[in-house]
Amino acid sequence: MAGFGRFSFDGEYHNQTVENIFHFRSTDWLPNEGNPFTEFTAFLDAIASLWVTPFLDSQIKGYKLNTVSGVGYDDGYAIVTPSPLVKTINAFGNGANDSSDGAASCAIVGWRCGPQVQINGTGTSKRNRGYSALGPLADTVVDAESHINGDQFALLDAFAAVVETPVTVLLPLVTLQPVIIHEKFSTVLGHKILDWRTYSDIQGYAIRRVASYRRSRRPEA
Repeated sequence: MAGFGRFSFDGEYHNQTVENIFHFRSTDWLPNEGNPFTEFTAFLDAIASLWVTPFLDSQIKGYKLNTVSGVGYDDGYAIVTPSPLVKTINAFGNGANDSSDGAASCAIVGWRCGPQVQINGTGTSKRNRGYSALGPLADTVVDAESHINGDQFALLDAFAAVVETPVTVLLPLVTLQPVIIHEKFSTVLGHKILDWRTYSDIQGYAIRRVASYRRSRRPEA
């Protein structure tokens, strides 16, 4: 292993923050430098160039992707970037019209995972899977039974297919494998303590036909 990267798509919809997090691992070490994630700019540019267009194609017009940001970790999951690196995007969604039930409506992409590999500790997750909540969804793409229509489903599928595919960066020459990070924490004397952390490679996906709802994306009172 040669480290991990955490990428965040930081957007908003009618002043409500909408954040999507993705993780990668790499087995490629840089000659004479070691962990490739200490040089994060090239990875941020590669992810943005491959992902931003299909991501925005699946988003409602009122959604705005402000930035794509990233943090690098070593193979023990210690941070190696002094601060998050940020790439400014400032682009709106290319999808359906701006009528929706709010930022909380979304489509769920379930990620199928390979075996878990230990990073820290000795435990493993009994639920070896992950998901992304993509949205908000326009009300025109969801029918009366809450099913996502075919056109919107195809746009979501196109983005999910990009996410599950390893990314090859040419300079430096590194391959990034998409993964799900699993963690368990305990609270001891008021402090959050890590019990264990694992990763599993993303090996496929399935998109739910029925729209969902993220309570964390409701407007603030």
